[in-house]
Amino acid sequence: MTIKRVKVKDLQEGMYVHDLNCGWLQHGFLRQQFLLKGQTQIQKMQAQGLDEIYIDTDRGLDVPGAPTQAEIEQALNRKLHEAAEVGAALAPARVSQKEESAAAKRILGEAAGVVDGLLHDVRLGKQLDPAKARPLVKAMHASMLRNPGALISLSRIKAADTYTFQHSVSICALLMSFAAAMGLDASSVEEAGLGGLLHDVGKMKVPNEILNKPGKLTDDEFTVMKSHASASRDLLVGVAGVSEMVIQIASEHHEKMGGGGYPRGISGDQISQVGRMTAIVDVYDALTSNRVYHTAKEPSEVLKRLLEWSGPHLDGDLVQHYIQALGIYPVGSLVRLSGGRLAVVVEQGEDLLRPTVRVVYDTGRKLRLQPRDLHLAHSSDQIVDYEEPETWGIDPMEYL
Repeated sequence: MTIKRVKVKDLQEGMYVHDLNCGWLQHGFLRQQFLLKGQTQIQKMQAQGLDEIYIDTDRGLDVPGAPTQAEIEQALNRKLHEAAEVGAALAPARVSQKEESAAAKRILGEAAGVVDGLLHDVRLGKQLDPAKARPLVKAMHASMLRNPGALISLSRIKAADTYTFQHSVSICALLMSFAAAMGLDASSVEEAGLGGLLHDVGKMKVPNEILNKPGKLTDDEFTVMKSHASASRDLLVGVAGVSEMVIQIASEHHEKMGGGGYPRGISGDQISQVGRMTAIVDVYDALTSNRVYHTAKEPSEVLKRLLEWSGPHLDGDLVQHYIQALGIYPVGSLVRLSGGRLAVVVEQGEDLLRPTVRVVYDTGRKLRLQPRDLHLAHSSDQIVDYEEPETWGIDPMEYL
C-alpha cells in the first residue's frame, strides 16, 4: 500500500481518499476513506477549507511526485525535534508533580461542578455569570505556577457523558499554560483561562441528539453543530465581566489561517492571536481525548499533526511556541528508552528532549518494574520514541 499526501486542487475523479488529514472536528464528511466519483466531493473539501489530504494509490489513481506518508512522517519528526531544541518556554516547576497532583485532582473535581453549573444555566436560558468561574480560574493558575504538568496531565482523563464540561476545563488549563509561555501577564493569562472555560458555551444551544451523537454528523447536523461558535459570541457579548479576549476565544477557535473555518470564514491576522492559540489547543485536546467515535492519539503524535496542519489551518509560529510550552513528550506520555524499557514522563525540564521519567516496564523480559524515577538530563539512557499505552496494557495515569 502506498499512501501519498496531495493538494486538494490536484485531486481527480478515480482517486481514493485514504485520510482527510484534519481530524474529525474539521470536516463534514461521514467517512474518512472513499473513492472520488465527481467534482462535488472535491468542491466540498475546498468549501470546508481542506488543503491537503492522503490518497491510497493502490486503490485509485496516483499523483506522480507527491510525497509519501513515510516521507512526511520523517520530516515531521525532524520538525518536532527542532522545535524542542529551542528549550522549554515555561519556568521550571516549583514543586514536584507528585506533590501537586493531589491539589490538581481537588481543583479538577471542583471545576466539573462549576462548569456544569454555568452551562446548565445557559441551557435553561439564564444569563451567564462569569464571576462564578473566576475563583476556579485563579486556583488553576496557581496550580500551574507550582507545577505546569500536574493539572494538564490529569485533565486528559475524560468521561464520555461529561466530555463537553471536561473539554472546557482542559482548554482552560492548556490555554493558560500557552498564554504564560507566550509571556502574557498574570491578568491576561487568567482572562485566557476564563475564555477557555466558556469557549464552547454556545453548544448548550445545540440539540442534545446532535451534541452527543455517537458517530459522525450528517451535513445538516454538522451545519447545526457549527452554529455553536456564533451562538457562543451572542451569549457573551454585553455580559458584565466578559472581556473582548473571552469573546474572541469563543467565537474564533474554529477559524482557519487559510480561511474556510467558521463562523465568519476569516483568515490570517484577521483572527486574533488568542483565537489562533485556542484553535491549536482545541484540536490538541480533542485528538488526545477518547470519544465514542474517536480513539485518543498520543500527545507526541498529535503534536506532529499540529505541525502538519500549520499554514492552511493553524498558525505555524504559534504551534512552535505551543510545543515549547508543552514539551514533545508531555507529562503522562509513555515513551521507550534506548535501553528497551518503557517509562512515563513525569516532569519537564529545560531540555525538552530529556525530561524526568518514571521507568515502569521491561520490554525484553515483558515484565512490569518497580517504578523508579530517572532524570534523563543526567543519564545515558534517552528517549527513542513514544509508545501507544494500549499496546502494552499500561495506563500512564496510574503512575502519576
